[in-house]
Amino acid sequence: MTTSEGKTMGTAPTTPSRLRAANPDRGPAQEDPARSPSAQGPPDAPDLVPTEGFCRAIAKLPTGVTVLTTVAEDSPIGCTANAVMSLSADTPSVLVSLGSHSRTLAAILDTGSFAVNTLSWAQRALTRKFATGSPAERFAGVPWRPERRVPVLSAAGVALVCEVGDTATLLDHTVVVGKVVWLRDTNAAPTVLYGREQYPLGA
Repeated sequence: MTTSEGKTMGTAPTTPSRLRAANPDRGPAQEDPARSPSAQGPPDAPDLVPTEGFCRAIAKLPTGVTVLTTVAEDSPIGCTANAVMSLSADTPSVLVSLGSHSRTLAAILDTGSFAVNTLSWAQRALTRKFATGSPAERFAGVPWRPERRVPVLSAAGVALVCEVGDTATLLDHTVVVGKVVWLRDTNAAPTVLYGREQYPLGA
């Protein structure tokens, strides 16, 4: 047989495997059960480290301390967070992670905007205030002002007002991309969290 490219094609020799596949008395060729992925079952889950040991170790990764703020039913709401990082400078943006059942997260997704407020050493007491108790009471006695309709802590060393971009739910947390639309930088030295304790930067 001659192809459109001018090459001559012969008839392929018949191999034993072809004969078995074409023999109606023997039926179609069968897959070796020992090689079948379904016969092998799902891969074993990795042996993860104990949660308590992981939390103790991960607490020794130094991080900044921030308070995420937004609005819920026309009232300010917020929580302490240290899973905050820069994402891009070309498109100024940050990445924040909150527990998927967080009330602050629900408000952030509902309003579509939030602020990242870094805490200075002088404001270290706000770390616990915004981490415990009723979210509705965390702003009691704390000066703030609205920026782009988002509450910003007046004493924050750095404040970033963000519009919500992409989101993704990973395990028991939700990751939120915040596109920065406003910022204030006072050059105040931030507080660093290490081993569940706070330290002034440079101490």
